[in-house]
Amino acid sequence: MYGDSKKIYKNKLLVEVEFDSGTLWTGYLFVGQQQRLSDLMNDERVFLPFEMLDGSIEIFVKSHTRRVKPIARANAAADSENPFHVFGLSESVGETALREAYHRKVQELHPDKLSSLGLSDELIRFAHERMARLNEAYSRARKQCRDATSAAAAAE
Repeated sequence: MYGDSKKIYKNKLLVEVEFDSGTLWTGYLFVGQQQRLSDLMNDERVFLPFEMLDGSIEIFVKSHTRRVKPIARANAAADSENPFHVFGLSESVGETALREAYHRKVQELHPDKLSSLGLSDELIRFAHERMARLNEAYSRARKQCRDATSAAAAAE
């Protein structure tokens, strides 16, 4: 019975789901190979499976969602605009505050820490990509801090 059924392959899409209650979930939705996220959210199903970042599966009611946002694309655009926003800082902070914020983010996102928790290989790959973006944002933010310090010193 189960052996002759055709397997349907799905892609895991990293998303942030906001519910009507204001709760945010970050994890994966399962989207068909020829399907878009909008198709998934507008099909006839009432419930959808959701893989949390720790690997657990939750089921949610689609009608209770306020918005669903793909993370990779949105973060890439935000990272390229202002590197300080990656760290939740304003552009007027000094290098010390920037460095402290960077180290906090590294402790949260470092792939070695996540792999020691036993998370999936896909999450570890995502952590490596995120660390690369974090390092690039830190480099750009440090350069902006140094340029601002140099400009202030030259003005005096």
